[in-house]
Amino acid sequence: IANIFKEEKMNDTIRDIELFLRRADFAVRVEGRKILSSLGVTPPQFSALQFIVKYKDNPISIGDLSRSMGLAFSTVTDLIDRMEKLGFVERKKDEKDKRVIRISPLEKGVHILDEVVDHRVNFVDSVIEGHYTDEEKKHVRDELKKLSELLKENKDILEKKN
Repeated sequence: IANIFKEEKMNDTIRDIELFLRRADFAVRVEGRKILSSLGVTPPQFSALQFIVKYKDNPISIGDLSRSMGLAFSTVTDLIDRMEKLGFVERKKDEKDKRVIRISPLEKGVHILDEVVDHRVNFVDSVIEGHYTDEEKKHVRDELKKLSELLKENKDILEKKN
């Protein structure tokens, strides 16, 4: 019985971690959407832009972008069409395989990503300022980094199995 009780408490703790991560993510996203709206950028465009800028040195294909975003290829193609018209990205044929289209960010797209991320960072800073010491902020950052890396490793392992 002691082990069952301990296990239930651990499940409650893990549920709380997931809940608090979800709530924090939601709050940051809602705040980020305010600036997205003022810039005329949709949340899916911003999500795509994050991937595209992340892979700017080795441009991502539309197929890889659709898999990363969990969206249909046709949906991502339409999304890229709109982003290209807005001057956020450009399409380029893959040098080795001309059938593959790679997406590169343009300066305007990188600037928008930076502006939104800066706004979100400032929001988080304004919320936690005065509630955490610098040492506590570093501890939270380090623990979130560790959790993020563990979650990514687990996702990668599961994807390789499938």
